[in-house]
Amino acid sequence: MFQSFTIVFGQALSLFIMIAVGFGLYKAKMINDAGTAQMTDLLLYAVTPCVVMSAFNRPFNPDTARSIAIFAAVSAVFIVMCIFAGMLFFRGGDDNSRVVLRFSTVFSNCGFMGIPLAGAVCGEKGTLYASVFVVIFNVIQWTYGYALMSGEKLSVKKVIINPCVLGLLAGLPVFLLSISIPAPVTNAVSMLAALNSPLAMIVIGVHLAKADLISTLKDVRCYPASLLRLIVLPAVIMPAVIALPLPDNYQKITLAVMFGAPVAASCALFSSKFRRDSELAGRLVAMSTLFSIITLPLVVSVVKSAVR
Repeated sequence: MFQSFTIVFGQALSLFIMIAVGFGLYKAKMINDAGTAQMTDLLLYAVTPCVVMSAFNRPFNPDTARSIAIFAAVSAVFIVMCIFAGMLFFRGGDDNSRVVLRFSTVFSNCGFMGIPLAGAVCGEKGTLYASVFVVIFNVIQWTYGYALMSGEKLSVKKVIINPCVLGLLAGLPVFLLSISIPAPVTNAVSMLAALNSPLAMIVIGVHLAKADLISTLKDVRCYPASLLRLIVLPAVIMPAVIALPLPDNYQKITLAVMFGAPVAASCALFSSKFRRDSELAGRLVAMSTLFSIITLPLVVSVVKSAVR
């Protein structure tokens, strides 16, 4: 157990060092808000689709296809469980804060932080399963999450016109039909996908630098939500994940990464866009990210030790 924690912590520490780089660059005024917004757009609209396409750029294998389908179904079930947990735990208070707290319960930073760590811990399989999770995550985020934050009806269009889903629509036929992609295209996609870890960590570091950490630590509303996101939900979900007869143990470890990740950066973005409690959202992202330095390696190492 201790050895697993040390290994996972070391892998996670590499990501947090990159977060520290983003933090330092913003504090040194070498990155500003406009630059951060551009890096975020680059991640969302170019890098993330390439991560998904690169993950599916492999010869078709029936066992792999079956594993992906099972993993997608299990991921969806557990995300829906998180939706009910958010409704159960956060029922009082003003509407704007309640919406942010529920959103933070359901959606983790699985894209920016989850994919890099899953790849570091599980290799190519981790990146593949993490990419599948992110697709399911985005479908639910742009249906339930969008409706929750905006107060509007569900939008099928927003689900389809989504960078991650578009990446899946481009990559899945390549896998299912074993399409041979020219080397220059494959190399370009792979190189763009490789930007995911450093760019995502730098963006997270900038968001931490922008947060007032003293005020964040004084905001008592952040503690129950962070505890639920980082400890309670993984403690409830992971025993079930470990017990499930999944085709591949890497799926279980990847799920530990995804559900153990801190509050999604999109919580702050959505709350700002729809005029919810954006200050609370930013503090939740900052606090949960700080605490995840310890909790995320702990959750992943527990599951990794259990499935050996």
